[in-house]
Amino acid sequence: MKKFAKTLGMALALVGALFAAGCQKSDSPAASGASSGAQAQSGVFRVLAGSELKDVADEVVKFGQSQGVKVVLEYSGSLDAVDRLSESHTFDAVWLSHGKYPQLVEGVRSQIKASEKTMYSKVVLGIKPEKAKELGWNQSKGQVSWKDVIAAVKAGKLKLAMSNPAGSNTGFVTLVGVAAELSGKGDALEPGDIPGEKLKELFSGVTLTSGSSGDLAERFKADPSKADAMVNYDASIKAMTQQGLPLQVLVPKEGVITADYPLMLLARSQQQAFYDKLVAHLREPQTQAQLAKASGRTPLTGDGSDAVVNELPFPGSLKVVDALLDGYLHQFAKASTSHFVLDISGSMGNGGRIEALKQAMNALAVSDGTVSGRFATFRDREKIVVTPFSNVVFNSISNELGTDRAVNKKTLAALDAQVQALQVQGGTAIYDALAKVYPVALQELSQGKRNVSIVLMTDGENRDGRSVADFQALVQSLGEQKVPVFAILYGEANQGEMNTLAALTGGRVFDARKTSLKSVMKTIRNYQ
Repeated sequence: MKKFAKTLGMALALVGALFAAGCQKSDSPAASGASSGAQAQSGVFRVLAGSELKDVADEVVKFGQSQGVKVVLEYSGSLDAVDRLSESHTFDAVWLSHGKYPQLVEGVRSQIKASEKTMYSKVVLGIKPEKAKELGWNQSKGQVSWKDVIAAVKAGKLKLAMSNPAGSNTGFVTLVGVAAELSGKGDALEPGDIPGEKLKELFSGVTLTSGSSGDLAERFKADPSKADAMVNYDASIKAMTQQGLPLQVLVPKEGVITADYPLMLLARSQQQAFYDKLVAHLREPQTQAQLAKASGRTPLTGDGSDAVVNELPFPGSLKVVDALLDGYLHQFAKASTSHFVLDISGSMGNGGRIEALKQAMNALAVSDGTVSGRFATFRDREKIVVTPFSNVVFNSISNELGTDRAVNKKTLAALDAQVQALQVQGGTAIYDALAKVYPVALQELSQGKRNVSIVLMTDGENRDGRSVADFQALVQSLGEQKVPVFAILYGEANQGEMNTLAALTGGRVFDARKTSLKSVMKTIRNYQ
């Protein structure tokens, strides 16, 4: 049976208090869906779910079918989920890795009518056995602490893989949990107590990052040389060992934060009877075993271990969590250089495409006012390089931000004005543009001082200049180190070539054909 230390009891007490407040009736448009006049569709149960829950979605859909209910799942990150629930929506329930952050947001908390845990998964450190031996870390002794991790990073002996806290739960709970623990304040942490220097030391060791826990694991598995250890779910770390990359699970002695995957019923829903049946089904022993087999997560009854694991405290106020996320992006994380290679060919004049591109870039420069948008904007210390292209490659627009927010605001306004002035023209020379940008980006990446990435946005096939094969040859000639290219599928872009670019460089393809370009750009920011 899984045991928890006293600190978990305190954390659950906090969440319980927040939940009790959240169960009160709200007449706000966001809570009721009244602003859009949306009504629950009979026989349909809509769930806003964390993307990591795709591996157990079939179980929920099949159970719905057995009850004559169509379960529709839409996937989102935690911050995006808060945005979507803060607006008019038609969801019956939300199913995330944990409910602590949404419960801190008043407009979301007031919508939550019921909440039931469905599984467990601890966020831990998975380290290569040879590195653990080199550092003298033996998990059985229970002596490895987060302070030891920071000391190893500071000494240059440990490289970490960790997801972006603004986009992924594993990075998020690591940031807030470690900050609360290192401050000595626990869940009473206030913005002024945040141990900024210690956090900066920890995150200076992050050499591999991503916008999702699953993608982080895949990128680490594809190139294990990029890091010595990875912060991720214990289920993901155990799966990597089974797939041929042995990792030793370390649970720092201060503790961890455990995801408990609450299924939360929303007050606007007219499907409570089905919700009750679904929760009962998910918590049945047979279903728990199936979920554990499908996902590697721990059943609610535990994993049979008698190990006592402390739970790290979770800050008790939204202002503290927001201060931590802001601090991570603008101060604690390694500075970044972000290249945007933007297609302004003649076809971008069709269907409002160039306007959508300008709107997306504007949201990164000045924010669109949403929670996810606020944490997707350009960051202090970031270098932003915009390279427009058509059948020719135009001069790059380069701006570097400092730490003075007032100065940065003026710099970003100037950058935005330059982007808004772009005019469509000519053909499409995708690989000439990439051939210009890639070597410059690689040279900066090789210095090890910045995270460097390239975003390619094109709405058509390559018509001019170099071919994709030419660019492949160029990348391969420049050595083993790669700059990730994040390619956006838009308009008539060639999906096969975009997939080739992502695989070649360790990047990823994002599809903007069925969702807004602005939304895709904000998602990409979690990977930069």
